[in-house]
Amino acid sequence: MTAAMDHARTYWEYQYRVAREHMAPLLERWGVTLAGCSLLDVGCGSGGGTCAMADLGVRCTGYDVNSRLIDEANALKGERTVVFSAADLYRDEPPEAGTYDLVVLHDVFEHLDRKDEMMEKLRRAMRPDGRLLITFPPYYSAYGAHQQHLRAPFARLPFFHLLPFAISWIVPSLRNEDPYVIDEVTKLGRHRMGMRKFEAIARRTGMTIVGKEAYVVSPNHIRFGLKPLPAGPLAEVPVLGEIVCTGVVYLLSGKP
Repeated sequence: MTAAMDHARTYWEYQYRVAREHMAPLLERWGVTLAGCSLLDVGCGSGGGTCAMADLGVRCTGYDVNSRLIDEANALKGERTVVFSAADLYRDEPPEAGTYDLVVLHDVFEHLDRKDEMMEKLRRAMRPDGRLLITFPPYYSAYGAHQQHLRAPFARLPFFHLLPFAISWIVPSLRNEDPYVIDEVTKLGRHRMGMRKFEAIARRTGMTIVGKEAYVVSPNHIRFGLKPLPAGPLAEVPVLGEIVCTGVVYLLSGKP
């Protein structure tokens, strides 16, 4: 196995654990029956989270704009009957309307342009009683711009992205960085997707929030050997909640 596939498998296993150990129990606590439901995983990456749901009896389809990741997903899914496809939901044919019981975007929504348009597309893909699960790290948290992926040590410091001119001037001027990472960090700086901003988008597009769990230590941090720590009421404290919560999970209904 190549080094690239070794890395892909390691990340796949991390995705699998987050979905199986944390997202699935949270969904069941919110009253979502997983066994037998149909799921669309938008931005599925190498498919670890999708496969975790498939192992729980979910009928899964995974989309990602990155064809290399879809190749990895198909190589790593084993005998599972998961359908993985490369697709750009802004440009390609949208999913068939009213098809899915559950649509998932795990740490994807914050990266998307034209968020209202995408929310409408996702809503149409859901069955009338379907649910939409969206997770993301609030922008004003320690690594809300994903600057940990930069190479420059000073730029990877927590809250670096909140310094004046950090996103508009310092990050674009960095040398020896991956252009894709620079683009994503600066894009996140433009969107500044916090919890209150997301909730406003949900209301504006006719979605109803039926579940919310914010974390001081996100389930994503299990890869660092940390145990998830829910924020509880702290998440609802204005400004402070946006800063201390490293991750948030929303469950939405398409019904007003």
